[in-house]
Amino acid sequence: MDYTSVTTQQPLSFEDLNRPPQPVLPAISPVVIRNATASPEDRKFLGEVVVMGFERKFAHATSQSKLPLMKTYYEKHTSGRPPLFYERYFIAEYNGERAGACCLRYQGDDALFPERDEDLPNFGCCDLFGLCLMDLATKTDIPAGKAYVDHICVLSKFRGKGIGKTLLDMTDMDATKRGCKSIFLWVSTSNPAQHLYERQGYVTKETTSPFSCCMYCMIGEKEFALMEKDL
Repeated sequence: MDYTSVTTQQPLSFEDLNRPPQPVLPAISPVVIRNATASPEDRKFLGEVVVMGFERKFAHATSQSKLPLMKTYYEKHTSGRPPLFYERYFIAEYNGERAGACCLRYQGDDALFPERDEDLPNFGCCDLFGLCLMDLATKTDIPAGKAYVDHICVLSKFRGKGIGKTLLDMTDMDATKRGCKSIFLWVSTSNPAQHLYERQGYVTKETTSPFSCCMYCMIGEKEFALMEKDL
């Protein structure tokens, strides 16, 4: 499957794990947006979205052969988290089929949902070093009162159906509900998704290419745009 991506408490009870997903945005035509759940199906889908959506970056940091291990990592990463964790993830369904996803982040989320060493598969030292460099290059500080679109991805066969726009509408609603005054993201300047963001009201605040050669070594990209939207 082909994906398009953008760069940009208590454990769940048995009832929570088995509760049917509830739409959080009214259905518009065949598109429904809902929160992710801890179900194996949702976790597998989110793992595929992240890895396939950022395939070039992950392959750059490790290798093409390690992509299945990265999917396993993200499946584990989204397992057994507190309820608030799943509220950060939105899944778009088109006629009942999972079609895309996005993830929001707020200030303090790194502390609320820390990385877990036990989630990591058996990577070699070189692969771990490459992933650490990628993490350094993509680390983003989130100020109070702002929401950050960590990533948004849509399956290629569902492009052109307004799914990306509907996911972004959902992020606006969630950020507003949580008292944010603006929402922002980082996107490679070579990514045509910038036009979608502009249509959604995002404005480019700056374009940066810090230590471009070094940045390219880390993630395979040289220049990024910071885009922001007032809510």
